[in-house]
Amino acid sequence: MSWVSIKMTEQEALGSSNAFIDAFDKLFLAAKSPKTAAIFCSRVMGPEDAYYLSPDAKTIAASLLPLRNPTSCPKPSKKDVILLAGHDEAIALLG
Repeated sequence: MSWVSIKMTEQEALGSSNAFIDAFDKLFLAAKSPKTAAIFCSRVMGPEDAYYLSPDAKTIAASLLPLRNPTSCPKPSKKDVILLAGHDEAIALLG
């Protein structure tokens, strides 16, 4: 399974909205918090800010994705992203 990216809304990029992450957290807990499900975002914010979902996070968030136009993407690099949702150990999922 592939990773996906989702462009952040302006409110998300500014930090004034966490609705997507909050919704994911509820689904993540309902799925018994798998260690291989995580969402990351860019370390440096800019106009192309995006969320990066691991393959298992993509599966958990399936009901949230249709309205967000997810795009398949390569696994992000550890140096380029920070963890937003998931276990701290999920950093090991990155390249």
